[in-house]
Amino acid sequence: MPRARHGKLTDSFIGSLAPKDGGRERIVRDGAVPGLLIRVGTRKRSFELRIEKPPKATRQLGHWPEVTASEARRIAEDLWERHQRGEPLDGGPRKGEETVASTWPRFRSRLEDEGRSRRTIGGYGDIMRRLSDEVKNRPLRELAADPTIMEREVERIRAVLHDKKRGGRAMATAAARFVSTVFSFAQLRDPTLLGNPCSAVPTVDPKRKDLPILRRAEMRDWWDKVQAIPNEVERWALVFCLLSGLRRGSLEKLAWEHLRGPVLRARAIRIPAPKGGEDRAFDLILSRPMLRVLWRARRASRRLYPSHAETWVFAGPNGHMRGDHLTKLGIAANHALRRAYASEGRAAGVPKDSIRRFLNHSGGDITDHYIRDSALGELQLAEQETISAHIVAALGSPRRLV
Repeated sequence: MPRARHGKLTDSFIGSLAPKDGGRERIVRDGAVPGLLIRVGTRKRSFELRIEKPPKATRQLGHWPEVTASEARRIAEDLWERHQRGEPLDGGPRKGEETVASTWPRFRSRLEDEGRSRRTIGGYGDIMRRLSDEVKNRPLRELAADPTIMEREVERIRAVLHDKKRGGRAMATAAARFVSTVFSFAQLRDPTLLGNPCSAVPTVDPKRKDLPILRRAEMRDWWDKVQAIPNEVERWALVFCLLSGLRRGSLEKLAWEHLRGPVLRARAIRIPAPKGGEDRAFDLILSRPMLRVLWRARRASRRLYPSHAETWVFAGPNGHMRGDHLTKLGIAANHALRRAYASEGRAAGVPKDSIRRFLNHSGGDITDHYIRDSALGELQLAEQETISAHIVAALGSPRRLV
């Protein structure tokens, strides 16, 4: 069967590809590496290498964009070289020759098996694409033996992002942390892999003094600005974010099916996939002001987006509301409200450990995530009510929350 041909496959070209009419798979071959092709279906695009010379072999190289065109080409070239030397293609890199690029697929599979969130895995993938080919393709043993390689990589990333708000420091630190994590994972498979490739660079984000926060003195003005937002669903999403301290990803995906019933007795909604994955799922305890916000959000969603309102608490035109849009409204949102929640909780006299559990910060026992029906759960309901009352008072005690 004839196949479409192209020059050297690029990410921009692959992004423009679509299946054939009727959803039939489209196959486009790379013009640089024999046998390398991209299979374009309705749901995914997959790289594949077909070696026609004896002994014939076909290998799946991964899905785009998790695997970029340049990465797929490099993997295909390595497989061709091993094929020409008569080496088996299933053995992976020889012991001691593992690289960040060859270890990343296994590490990603481990993260998926552990139930880590798509956002976490996607963040690692973004960092992987940010790394230079020199770092991705150097044997891990060489990276550990010469920490200046990562030192130069960190300097390169900061130079590329020097005009950004934080000068590339956060991304450079994240890249170093990612390489260190992948290296530690590789050590589980090869105990002879020693050293630390990131010993010469920081792997912890520098403390920031410019983190946004909604201060108590600003809350009444913030409430007035929220009421001026045209989209009523977004209004109540912002208010609920302040009253709950939820992260953006959890806020936008709140679903009615996760509301525990009977509602007025259970007073909780399940957060099934927070930051950290399903293992960190927890019950968010609901104060009375939080319940009032949920009911008002439901009415607004039913009026504006009826086709999605029965599924999502904060519905949008294409499903649920987009949390990243809240930061573009010109007022404090997302993490600024999360920090405000923590600050107001402490000001209201709620213990730090309780606030940590409400915010689902790491470090708590797994039983902390299932306490609603216990005596401790009753105590935390009272604490949640205390925090909400403190925040509502700062907002000017609007009638719709009292």
